[in-house]
Amino acid sequence: MNRTIGEAVVVAGLILLGGCSTKSDPMQTYNINPNLKFSKLPHSIYREKSVKVAYPINIKGRSGTSIYYAYNRLEDGVYQDSSWSSNSSQLLTSSIMLALEHGRVFKSVVDYTSLANTDYLLESEVYDFYHKLRKDLSLSVVSIRFDLISTDNNILIKSKKFSYEIPTETVNAVGYVKATNIALERLSADLSRWLGRS
Repeated sequence: MNRTIGEAVVVAGLILLGGCSTKSDPMQTYNINPNLKFSKLPHSIYREKSVKVAYPINIKGRSGTSIYYAYNRLEDGVYQDSSWSSNSSQLLTSSIMLALEHGRVFKSVVDYTSLANTDYLLESEVYDFYHKLRKDLSLSVVSIRFDLISTDNNILIKSKKFSYEIPTETVNAVGYVKATNIALERLSADLSRWLGRS
């Protein structure tokens, strides 16, 4: 009886030591860094106005550094060895601001932490921002609605939802991130053109 218990303790100890010495893959972190190659707007109606970019609201409560994937509507998860370099909402804020500055949509663009008074507020709601995996496809899904609001009277000036599904080169986090940056390149151009016209 004592011998059996002793053997069990030794085996358990070896398992624990073996587990401690096993090396796991290092965590990979990724950025949102779309290539902004669209043309600057020649005549934006807000060229002499200022805008504050509000912190995006994720309607599914998924704002954070986790990179999400989903096999179907009911089954999803996060990559254990990959994450965003910062909160995804912060990365999106930076991406949106760069797009508006690149397109010269407004005279000045400030983020939500600024105390400056601006002519407009740009709010956004993230509907989808994840890696969609199905039997025969792998897609980066990005769906965000934008609301431009006048700060003089809080009247909604315009609202539009942008949605993209970009195929990934590989069925992993690396392929997803590359496709996500392509989606945000398209979003940046479409958002700037939409905001700049009457």
